Amino acid sequence: MSFARLRACVMAISRRHWRKTVLAGAGALALASSALALPSVSSASLPGAPGATAPYIVSDPSGTTSQALSAIIGVGAPVQSTLDFVEAVTTELSPTEVTLLQAIPGIVVTPDVNVLVQGSIGPSGRTPAAVYPEQTGATQLWSQGDTGAGVNVAVLDTGIDALPDFSGRLVGGVDLTGAGNPFEDSYGHGTFVSGLIASNGASSNGAYVGEAPGAGLVSIKVAGASGETDLATVIAGVGWAIDNRIPDNIRVLNMSLGYTPVESTTLDPLDQAVQLAWESGIVVVTSAGNDGPSNGTILSPGDDPLVITVGALDDGGQTNPSNDTMTTFSSIGPTSPDGWFKPDVVASGRSVVSLRAPGSTIATEYPSAQIGAANFVGSGTSFSAAIASGAVALLLSAHPNDTPNMVKATLLGTALPGPVGNPYVDGHGDIGVGAAVTSTQMNLTQVPPLLPTLNGATVSIAAVWNSSSWNPQLWSNSTVVVSNWNGMAWNGMAWNGMAWNGMAWNGMAWNGMAWNGMAWNGMAWNGMAWNGSSWN
Repeated sequence: MSFARLRACVMAISRRHWRKTVLAGAGALALASSALALPSVSSASLPGAPGATAPYIVSDPSGTTSQALSAIIGVGAPVQSTLDFVEAVTTELSPTEVTLLQAIPGIVVTPDVNVLVQGSIGPSGRTPAAVYPEQTGATQLWSQGDTGAGVNVAVLDTGIDALPDFSGRLVGGVDLTGAGNPFEDSYGHGTFVSGLIASNGASSNGAYVGEAPGAGLVSIKVAGASGETDLATVIAGVGWAIDNRIPDNIRVLNMSLGYTPVESTTLDPLDQAVQLAWESGIVVVTSAGNDGPSNGTILSPGDDPLVITVGALDDGGQTNPSNDTMTTFSSIGPTSPDGWFKPDVVASGRSVVSLRAPGSTIATEYPSAQIGAANFVGSGTSFSAAIASGAVALLLSAHPNDTPNMVKATLLGTALPGPVGNPYVDGHGDIGVGAAVTSTQMNLTQVPPLLPTLNGATVSIAAVWNSSSWNPQLWSNSTVVVSNWNGMAWNGMAWNGMAWNGMAWNGMAWNGMAWNGMAWNGMAWNGMAWNGSSWN
């Protein structure tokens, strides 16, 4: 889809963007610093009288946009805009129209709801710090001349302020809110995230430097001063990144946001979008969510099997990763409803210091979070994802020909032992980009998940477990399960005392092969609304 058509689509979405006709609920999009706990949304729970309408995205993942259009027209609903690259159309539907569309084979109906992102303020319990470059080994790479130069990271967020810390490295962008300036961050989240990725420390006399201080930044602004956006706008932002991958040299897409979807990853339009970005050559890095420590709380798109999903650890303000602990707010796998492994890795996410956007909403509302004249402190998996995006930029700067699958395999295969060694809590462990850059580059086989069916029921593929203990020799075995995971506290199970770093899930070497000898198909995603993070 051309940018002109994409912008027309987003402007059509923006005209209804700020309406409050739908209560914030699951399916509502939230940047990862949100402190809202949101219930599920279904057609039965939509507000208003029986004939009241609400915004939806109607798609046909296995067909075309024209089929989704025909379905909408067939039930008498209005056509508002199209998201052609994911075969989707935005519309307004009544509960009756939702029911009619859901009965059409191949048609997926996804609520397109809004949420106001809010940070929560409170004591952090420890001194704020920015030791993550030492923790990950980034400072070691800087001394060798690798600062991420030559790699551009797209930040899909609230915009990026043109601060001295980014001088000469704000290389492109788009404002999908209609305000016309991607380099004005009225909310403050995008600037904070971008500082963790690529600040050169100019505003703090070098005290607070991002993970990849030489990387370029592309601003994809999807929310304004309220921090509010919707699913359709985010999908459009991913489409813009794909369209501009080559002209803006976008190698990494940071998505420090998430929402609770209402259908499988094989059907969800945001999932389809990030998979297309990955296949186009963009490494997509997402936050896990801030609804831990309960199982099944990974948010989309973080529960997508292709992308790199990052949880939050507490580095304690010290540089030795062996002393890290897990945060209680970081979302935990397995993914719901299908029970797959996430997060992939973890990085610092509690009381981290980054850039303050002067005059922004969060700067105004949380003055006690200010550090010095130009910085701010916050907590959340938003910021862990940003650090990981910076690490990916360093890896790609050193190995520019690596594919997204190679980047993911190498980053996970060289991860340091995690704080707890549980794959549902800290994945493969702490990011160790210093080791990733100097190691033999690894690879893996990933394909977008398919949607198998058995007698009309959705089928998921689950691993065979051995007496409630993880056995790497059994990981290559699988079975077909026609039911969702049972919600038990999997993060309390024994894992034979083994961390997931430095070895494959089937006990074999990672490089040059798939993780378990089979493609990552059949995976699904879901999660809970963001909460538990704080602007300290």
